[in-house]
Amino acid sequence: MNRNDKLMEYVAELYYERGLSQQEIGSIIGASRPTVSRLIEDAKKQGIVKIIIETSVSKNNKLSKRLRKAYDLQDAIVVDAAYDFDKSIDLCGKAAADILSAYLQPGMTLGVTWGRAVNAVVDAVEPGMFEDINVAQMVGCMTMGNPAIDGFSTAQRLARKLHGTYSSINTPVFVKGKEIYNYLINEPMIRDSLDKASHVDICINGIGSFDDRKNSVRQSGYFDSYNVESFLNKGAAASFSGRFIDIRGEEVTCEDIYLISTPLDVVKKVPLSIVLNATAEKAESTLAVLNGGYADILIVDEPLALKLLEFKK
Repeated sequence: MNRNDKLMEYVAELYYERGLSQQEIGSIIGASRPTVSRLIEDAKKQGIVKIIIETSVSKNNKLSKRLRKAYDLQDAIVVDAAYDFDKSIDLCGKAAADILSAYLQPGMTLGVTWGRAVNAVVDAVEPGMFEDINVAQMVGCMTMGNPAIDGFSTAQRLARKLHGTYSSINTPVFVKGKEIYNYLINEPMIRDSLDKASHVDICINGIGSFDDRKNSVRQSGYFDSYNVESFLNKGAAASFSGRFIDIRGEEVTCEDIYLISTPLDVVKKVPLSIVLNATAEKAESTLAVLNGGYADILIVDEPLALKLLEFKK
């Protein structure tokens, strides 16, 4: 190691280990602040300084970069995992919770839907990190589904963790008949909650795949009640934010079936939309969401990221 290397090592020690400012270091070694800054950068380039970033979830940064560029996303996070859906989505949920902690500010409104992916995020959020956050339920309830992952309980539980308030849409997400639909959305409390859900700062969404028998919509029983197979016949490729979309990301509707949830054109305008999914089997439904432009930050596991990159080829 030559003299210059020793100087870089000394400067790096002063800066990183002793916490001195560049101005203070300059006074010690008799150099200007720009010279100290250059020595610190040179120390990083030559490997004298090795920066290790400790995160709660291991990530594949190379895949993240490729995925972000391929789909022109604000950011893409690829979790270093290749497990079954439940285990991988838990890790994606932890990554999403980290993103929330970086973006959430007091006074913000956070929009949530329902499902296993969103529930994984709520599980991973550390209680007591924030104050003055309003959590807005963006999708009506699945009254026949699993209450643990339904929109109302999800919003309520997250608000409790964030020491915030919540607004709920106390009505089924699926309604048969326009008269009943109009009556429900014009109820003052429901109308107020829908309005709050249309003005969120950040929203969190999962993606439902129709060939998945554990899909939250399938588990809800609505497929039997309202013959939602008709949506499949019209090309529905995914369920997203309480609605159905085709592979192009365009909404699929069926006559006399109405959905009480935030409209997709409003979801698309949310300042920050965080979407997560896992496993290669969910690639087509994830592609539908990406094609629709509904995701700003996408969080997936490695198999799903690789499959999405294959589509681009």
